[in-house]
Amino acid sequence: MVDRQTTKTKRAETSRTTESTAAAKASAGPVIAADRYVPGLVRAVANKLEGGASRFYRKHYTIGLSEWHILVALAADPWITSPILCKNAGLDKAAVSRSLARMEEQGLVLSRDTSGRSRATALTAKGRRLHDRIAQAAIAREEQLLAEFSPKQVDMLISLLTSLSKAAAGLTDAAPKGTRRTKAAASE
Repeated sequence: MVDRQTTKTKRAETSRTTESTAAAKASAGPVIAADRYVPGLVRAVANKLEGGASRFYRKHYTIGLSEWHILVALAADPWITSPILCKNAGLDKAAVSRSLARMEEQGLVLSRDTSGRSRATALTAKGRRLHDRIAQAAIAREEQLLAEFSPKQVDMLISLLTSLSKAAAGLTDAAPKGTRRTKAAASE
């Protein structure tokens, strides 16, 4: 005896699968290959690096990644205002404001009024000592990350990442014209 409900359910499932496969083929839009899509690969690497660094800095130095970025920016350029600090540290205004408040409470930074509505910030001696300790660990982590690369490959990587960063800064909200990938596919 044939179970009519089971047969009906199987037919409906087959029909839905066929419809979804047909719909996917009909769209004929480009399919992004995750292992070849540069923005996705860069994001994945950045997420892994940031996640690992954040856990490391919190565990060993009780500061987060935002505070580390601020320490680095202030060590390179003391007595800068928040807008410049945001740019140099690559952080948004709210993150910088929260981090600076915590860092000031911890005695890592101090701020002073400037000739306007803004405040300038610099590392204290305690903040500079913390920066120097973490910098040694950060350099060791970088060496570990790049251990399988030759010096020439490291230079090439830095050059490519610098060029990629400049190109990313130049992206606009305008719709892009034909891409090298779509042009190549069209010529095949």
